[in-house]
Amino acid sequence: MPCAEDGCSRPAAVRVHDPRGPDRDVCLPHARSLSQREGVVAAPIEDADAEWP
Repeated sequence: MPCAEDGCSRPAAVRVHDPRGPDRDVCLPHARSLSQREGVVAAPIEDADAEWP
């Protein structure tokens, strides 16, 4: 499944739970930046083991 962020074609590896919007599945680079926001929780997607370095 591709990353939910606009214009990104990387595979999703993390589910981001954001209190300001809907939960979404994103790639590792987007998860790193989004998880810096207050209240955001990032959780690995179980089936995405191959996407983790």
